[in-house]
Amino acid sequence: MKRLWPGWLLCMLTAGLFAYVAFVHVPPINALLGGMRIPDQMPFGYGLEDARAVFEAFRSDHAAAQLAARTSASEAYVSLHAGFDLVFPPLLTACLAFCGFAALFRPSVPGHTPRMAGVGFGLVLALAFTYLACDFIENAVADAMFAPRAFALEFNEGFVFVLRVLTTGKYVTVGLAFAIIAALWTWRLTAGRRGGPPIPEA
Repeated sequence: MKRLWPGWLLCMLTAGLFAYVAFVHVPPINALLGGMRIPDQMPFGYGLEDARAVFEAFRSDHAAAQLAARTSASEAYVSLHAGFDLVFPPLLTACLAFCGFAALFRPSVPGHTPRMAGVGFGLVLALAFTYLACDFIENAVADAMFAPRAFALEFNEGFVFVLRVLTTGKYVTVGLAFAIIAALWTWRLTAGRRGGPPIPEA
């Protein structure tokens, strides 16, 4: 796999960024919300009442933060979307595409990729870019619901279903992409045992 080392390095950097955001950046926001999770952490999104509770937690903390002259959970959440969460989705999309490609990368054995493997790689690309769109739109909708400017208005119930669909879509597309990538690598590693052409190291 020597020729593919830049891609594996990208995957490690992306995993490191995810770990930093998940275990360092997000927990303080959860703490300010009284232990409640931000919408991004919920694989199937929040229902109406739970979303309302999160909104009230954001609004309450923002009012307290203004009195204490500190950064509120809402401001930190919006900052997350404008910073790390602006970089992470494209990186993850690139990693998914790379992992699918790496499973098919056989420079010494050209023309031996089965049709189903090629279709699988195409599905990985489609799912990766669908995830990217869902994540970016999800961030925009979440900012419209929970940014400091939203607290001057009443809770927008119409956004809840949209946000839930986008969050669920994000997790489902990533999960399916990883499942197909796992299937592609299973095919790669077992091709020789099935009597197919040998797969040399890349």
